[in-house]
Amino acid sequence: MGLFTPRTSSLPRSRRLAASVAALATLVALGAVGSASAAARPRLAESATRAATDLDPFTLVSKDFRDGRRLPLWTEYGGVDAAEAGCFGKNLAPELSWSNVPSGTQGFALLVNDMDAPSAGGWHHYVVYDIPGNVTELPGHGVHLYTEGATSWDTNGIPNVGWGGPCPPADGSTHHYIFTLYALSTATLPGSDLTYEQVISAINPYVLGATVIIGTFSLPLQH
Repeated sequence: MGLFTPRTSSLPRSRRLAASVAALATLVALGAVGSASAAARPRLAESATRAATDLDPFTLVSKDFRDGRRLPLWTEYGGVDAAEAGCFGKNLAPELSWSNVPSGTQGFALLVNDMDAPSAGGWHHYVVYDIPGNVTELPGHGVHLYTEGATSWDTNGIPNVGWGGPCPPADGSTHHYIFTLYALSTATLPGSDLTYEQVISAINPYVLGATVIIGTFSLPLQH
């Protein structure tokens, strides 16, 4: 299957760049949560603007879905407790790859969030960090190479670590899953099993750029 690129996306390039800027702006807005000083926040905003105007922008793509289009069925949440939520997928993460990495990048962090979920801050589906700066892809499909953090899914009150696939309400509404890859000036983050919020806090002083790809999902499945 050929590589899906943003040129074939149903999302305008301006919207994709706006999403990347929004990803960086989130760090600025969460300054009270993060560890960046007030002086560092203008630098984050400057990084966002630079990302939006770069002729060769930092870009995230996937072989498994088009930007703005439906995620594969096999990404749907599944497992021991998934049936209670009404989901029966294979719970596998899609492949992701990226290019035009910002200069000085030493590492990456990937966060996946569903802002359509009825919970404050969205529903966190994937947290991956300590990705080396020379890496250009995450293979997905059940391959776990780098440090994975806690998602919003849990088993008996214990947060699940690793990919927690989409499982929106079976009301036909479309949910949007925002994959944000952050380029960092640090190779590692302190701690294991970090939550989404903890990663946002930890990366705050180190963000060089961000790129976004969006997948959608809805239930019931249409056959």
